[in-house]
Amino acid sequence: MEPGRPALATPGLPRLLCSSTGHLPHPDPEIGGILVHDLSLIELVRLSARSAPQLAVDVDTVEGLAHDATAIAFLATRLRLPVVITRRPALAAQARTLGCLALLHVHCLDSTGWERAMSAHPGPPVGTAISPGLILAHLDARLRGSLPRPVLAYGLVRQPAERDAAFAAGADAVVVPFAGSEGTC
Repeated sequence: MEPGRPALATPGLPRLLCSSTGHLPHPDPEIGGILVHDLSLIELVRLSARSAPQLAVDVDTVEGLAHDATAIAFLATRLRLPVVITRRPALAAQARTLGCLALLHVHCLDSTGWERAMSAHPGPPVGTAISPGLILAHLDARLRGSLPRPVLAYGLVRQPAERDAAFAAGADAVVVPFAGSEGTC
């Protein structure tokens, strides 16, 4: 290991992640981790200090966090977050070199966006977080097969049938919604 590098093993991706904007829900036993997004840096630091299910972070949605190499190093070495998601290929590649499981966030709103995102994808060992997650089941098998693994279906998967369809289409993991007032996923 190089000096200054964290002593992190490459983490795995939980099969189900509960989406949360700053609360740590009490997940059901199937939920292996929490995907935090749309929160402040202070909230992220607070959550990372708790012993809870594995945290994954959507870096691009954290208010107060720069979108640069220093921020990724902070997440990996100081907060020791095991899973980092970003739409910036260079940051995803850096997170991977720092021992995180890194996923490039690919937005599939149209074919142009898909092509642009995939042409910039650093490839393995950086995986893919595909949004909306519902689209995975509707992609051509050739396109699904070209996604660098692991593949996370991220967004708009709300029903068990949608989750099952994402898994059937090749997702390694799926983000499910936080159920709100009852505090569970």
